[in-house]
Amino acid sequence: MKLYKDIDYLDVDKEDLLEYEKIRESELVHPTATGMLKRVRINKFHEYPKSIRHYIHLFPNNYLDIIELQQHDKIRKMAVDFKNLLDTNPNEQTVLNFINENENYLIIASLFTYYNFGHHEAYLFKEFSLNTQYRADYLLVGKGSGGYEFIFIELESPSNNPFKNNGTELSQYYQNGINQVKSWERFLEQQFSSLQPKFNEAKNMNQALHSEFINNDSSRRHYIVVAGRRDHYESNPDYSYAIRRQEEKNSRIKLLHYDNLIDLTEELIGKNTY
Repeated sequence: MKLYKDIDYLDVDKEDLLEYEKIRESELVHPTATGMLKRVRINKFHEYPKSIRHYIHLFPNNYLDIIELQQHDKIRKMAVDFKNLLDTNPNEQTVLNFINENENYLIIASLFTYYNFGHHEAYLFKEFSLNTQYRADYLLVGKGSGGYEFIFIELESPSNNPFKNNGTELSQYYQNGINQVKSWERFLEQQFSSLQPKFNEAKNMNQALHSEFINNDSSRRHYIVVAGRRDHYESNPDYSYAIRRQEEKNSRIKLLHYDNLIDLTEELIGKNTY
């Protein structure tokens, strides 16, 4: 479930740790004071070594570093390259390879935009197995003021039309994804606690899992299916967008197209949090 190649953020370099300690000392506003004054700090998180920024979080190898949101040119290029790929009519696996092999994870992280969590902490798990039968393409875990919440994501083909009958009905390409997600939902309602060993395996050993990762609370789980392109929606927008709204209302599954991901990725540029 590690996101990043050739590096393990559970293992901190000694030099980075020494640098972190120096920065932490410099954060103290009144370093020689005692009592409450001793605790007053200026947060210099942006100056921490990258390995430390990961290590101090719950899931170091799955942490989405907010510093990357300031890499404007990189994000713009990522969005352009993603659009260019989609314009070649790729299949789902080609899209997954583009994201995973190039570590273009901001494309998936951009989905936090639809929710009111992820701005305190944000994590991404790829190819997240629920059991031997079910596997989500991605799982986003975000923390907000109400604690941690979960977004399970299924990607379908961007090239096939997710609608049929002139946009008035869902085609098999959306329906397959919706059926898959509903299977996940039924499983998680009964077996959510079975995911705890996976989270324990990924977490920082110096931290404990919060209750949200243990207790079954369906209100903290959200689902997204991505299929098709904006053009497929625009061929009959009155019906296609109504179908999207109805599906989200009835089954709590958000239906998106791949152009939504392009737009959302560009919107991340310069943000302070997800």
